Amino acid sequence: MGEFDGNEPEPRWPDDLSSLAGELDGLFRSNPFHEQIGVAVEDWGLGWARTRVVPSADLANIIGTAHGGVVVGLADAAFEIACNSYGRQCVAVELSAHFLARGEIGSPLVADAREISRSARLASYEVEVRTGSGTSSPIAAFLALAYRTDLWHLGPDRYPEDWKVRH
Repeated sequence: MGEFDGNEPEPRWPDDLSSLAGELDGLFRSNPFHEQIGVAVEDWGLGWARTRVVPSADLANIIGTAHGGVVVGLADAAFEIACNSYGRQCVAVELSAHFLARGEIGSPLVADAREISRSARLASYEVEVRTGSGTSSPIAAFLALAYRTDLWHLGPDRYPEDWKVRH
């Protein structure tokens, strides 16, 4: 996972559908829960997303490091965007977490979510949370599963039929 290194494509929306992508971007960036814990959407594309948070002292656990709920919330935000990135409404079925190191208060945390498989109804994702620029060793690793509904963000009539069939 980690940074896109040029060896793999960075899946983006096609230019002819860029207005839909822009509207989805607004939807993803206006999530009230993300605002509550300070999550920012850094970037996203088809099947992937990157989010960031800088945990403040009011988001600390009892030993003074970033609360696990903040780490999970950050990872879930990246997962939510990645699985909804095609425009199809998706909901979480499962999210499993492995905490590997602590997140420091005041130090940025970055979550990268990537699709690892997708079928008509289910999609699987890996999510890693790292410190700083997102290139350090992970502090948490997640596997996530999404259920893909028949509903579409922004309305089904907005998407071309071939898009809906493929995605």
